[in-house]
Amino acid sequence: MAGMRMTGLISGMDTESMVKELVKANSTKVDNVKKEKQKLEWKKEAWQDLNTKIYNFYKTQLSAVKSNGTFKTKKATVNDSTKLSVDASSSATNGTHKISVKQIASSAYMTGANIKATGNSYTRYLNAGASTNFADMTDADGNSLNLSGQTITIKSGNGTVPELNLELVGSGENGVANINELNKKLSETEGYKDLKASFVDGKLTFTNSSSKTAGDGTKTGEIFTVESSALGLSGEVGFESDKDAGKTNTLTGTVGMSYKNVFSSNDINKGTKLSDIGISVGTTFSINGRDFVVDADSTIDSLTTAFSKMGVSANYDEKQGRFYINASGTGSDKDFTVTSSDSNALDVLGLGSSATKIDAQDAIIDYNGVEYRNSSNTFSINGLNITAKAVTGEYDPATGKMTNDNPINVEVAADVDGAYNQVKEFVKAYNALIDEMYSLYDEEKTDYEPLTDEERSQLSDTQIEQWEKKAKQGLLRRDQTINSLLSSMRTTLNKGVTVTMDDGSTKQFTLASLGIVTGDYSEHGKLHILGDEDDPAYSTEDNKLKAALRDNPNVVAQAFAGSTGNKGIALQMYDDLTKAMRRVEGSSSSLTFYNDVTMKNEIDDYDDEIEKWKEKLQKMEDKYYDQFAAMESAMAKLQTQQSYLSSLLGGGA
Repeated sequence: MAGMRMTGLISGMDTESMVKELVKANSTKVDNVKKEKQKLEWKKEAWQDLNTKIYNFYKTQLSAVKSNGTFKTKKATVNDSTKLSVDASSSATNGTHKISVKQIASSAYMTGANIKATGNSYTRYLNAGASTNFADMTDADGNSLNLSGQTITIKSGNGTVPELNLELVGSGENGVANINELNKKLSETEGYKDLKASFVDGKLTFTNSSSKTAGDGTKTGEIFTVESSALGLSGEVGFESDKDAGKTNTLTGTVGMSYKNVFSSNDINKGTKLSDIGISVGTTFSINGRDFVVDADSTIDSLTTAFSKMGVSANYDEKQGRFYINASGTGSDKDFTVTSSDSNALDVLGLGSSATKIDAQDAIIDYNGVEYRNSSNTFSINGLNITAKAVTGEYDPATGKMTNDNPINVEVAADVDGAYNQVKEFVKAYNALIDEMYSLYDEEKTDYEPLTDEERSQLSDTQIEQWEKKAKQGLLRRDQTINSLLSSMRTTLNKGVTVTMDDGSTKQFTLASLGIVTGDYSEHGKLHILGDEDDPAYSTEDNKLKAALRDNPNVVAQAFAGSTGNKGIALQMYDDLTKAMRRVEGSSSSLTFYNDVTMKNEIDDYDDEIEKWKEKLQKMEDKYYDQFAAMESAMAKLQTQQSYLSSLLGGGA
């Protein structure tokens, strides 16, 4: 990149404009290369768009009609779709089928009794809290701790404050009824404000918060001593906590402190422990051979979670006070039973004799006089996919008999409309494709060239868009790849195919013999289906294709699809397009009909050429500036000499 230049100072010439004009003649060569590159990029974009359209036709509409199954589809019609739905595969037998629905498949479901409504009263022992009075405290089994009159002695390590002798349950000045009162006493007594009591897992714990850190990092604080044989407290509460050094700023007693809590069945929730409502630790609950054993921490929620891992879905609804358990699927093989090692435990949870259980059942249908059972409501029989929706009569499981039965009639026949519409879609897509290809192949070129940067700067966005639209015209005119593809498709569609008739004889068929014809030459081989209602020019003709699909779909299947040894017209076209993609050497994908890699390489070559021309122009510009600079320098010297001579001759007097 050239630096700033100061030119024309001596000569007074517009050196910069002169250099630009001198370089301009060669700049057009760069612009010409850029234009060729732009045209190639546009051509690549045009081919990318066309390639997408050809490939979509290849993998959808053409792929459909190259398959025998397209022409052998069956359609099932039922006379009461509220009770039965049927889909027919190509292997289904044509004719009328009778189906009775005896029983619908269902899943097993259990609704527990309302355990909130029992009015039962329960007793449990919870960990003591800050407001729990010492007088009410028990052990975990409900035995009183007899704390009345027991003491806690607390000393400060600095020895400057008197020790505290606190009486549990006492009423005097040193009496404390609970932890809240104990903490109040500590906070109000000078020297003990940094010591606080709390419960940790039901055990009384003291915490020292007196630690302070000096500027040099050293720590100082108070050390307290706590003694209470009744609570299992004996030792120091330091101000530092260092696990490695064995230091701690807490001291915890050894006595578990609980209190009696009475609650009713109405208070039961998901977090209620099973042991608190009378279910013993070690009790086993089982569903279909899988067990859950109750432990001390088991809750209603953990029970339902365990049930839900046993092949059922379980939930406890706190508002309703009921368990809801249902099988993971329909059918008798998904049925379940809930048992327990303690039958009373089931009654406590409302899952015993008071629960409501709906047993699972299989679906049962009668198809053409034969009974079939299935765990779901879907059956696959004789090429039919049958879904039972509702019973058709009254079924007695004990006798297997039906009364007041109204069997469903199922009519199975060739799906003429389905196959016809597939061919129609093929014709429509093919016509649109060749219209596009011929439009690009015959499109006349214009004299519009890609715009240079300077030209673009002088136009509006709309003007640029209109110009480029003209410049892009004819880029694929007489493209040999397009011509080859069109020729290949036309040739294939005009071929005849040998078809084996029902009596074993053979016959030649073309698309025309099936009622698919071409128009005049101006349409470039577009297809028309005789008698098709959406084709005004041919709608009054007899629809030979629909008749062939109705009367002998096998003939149409052979003509379009055929087999590996005797390929139909559509299968031949599909193979031809497959080969056309494989013949494109060096393409980036096996799904392209043009050589995108070659185009990319050519674009890269243009980029290299543009860079080379830019370097040449820069060197040329530098050369011209150097020449003008030399001229300016020479003129400056001449001017200096003239001034000197003038002064010698007295010109300056």
